[in-house]
Amino acid sequence: MNCTPIIATTTMTLARRWAGVALGMAAIANGCFYPPTQKPPAPSKDEVTLAQPYDMVWDAVHNVIKENKLRVNADDPNEGIVETETNQFTLGDADCGKVKGISGKITVEPDRAATAVYYFKVKPKGHEASTVSVQATFSAPLYIPLHPPRDEQCVSRGKAEARLLGEVAKQAAAMHRPTFVKPES
Repeated sequence: MNCTPIIATTTMTLARRWAGVALGMAAIANGCFYPPTQKPPAPSKDEVTLAQPYDMVWDAVHNVIKENKLRVNADDPNEGIVETETNQFTLGDADCGKVKGISGKITVEPDRAATAVYYFKVKPKGHEASTVSVQATFSAPLYIPLHPPRDEQCVSRGKAEARLLGEVAKQAAAMHRPTFVKPES
């Protein structure tokens, strides 16, 4: 009696069954990315008008940049532009989306390779007032199982911009021009 067809059939059935199990496990382990659902803050929320002249507000912006240990990428006082960068931001500052894994949807946490770029714009508004605006761009590397890593743009919650604008306003209010006192002769 020849047993070869029975063994071959049994082997093929087991191979198909394990292939199905392996494919099912891969589908479960495979992650999906859900982009951020939050809308960016309105442009009016990232701008403030200060009752200080341009040069004092410009100095206040630079003091805030130093205090927050931001790296300056571009600095143009003629255009009123300062672009800074840092590797530190939290989920309170930006929404980076969610990743679906085996245990459900997980909020994407920024890691050490994540960056936040803050774009400060200072404009004079008359002789004794200035307008300051801050825009933030957040990006974080995204690691999805069984996919190559990629950079993902996160959506700002507006908190970092509001905090920086508050610090600039506080710095500018504390600054005063030196007063000239005529020496007595």
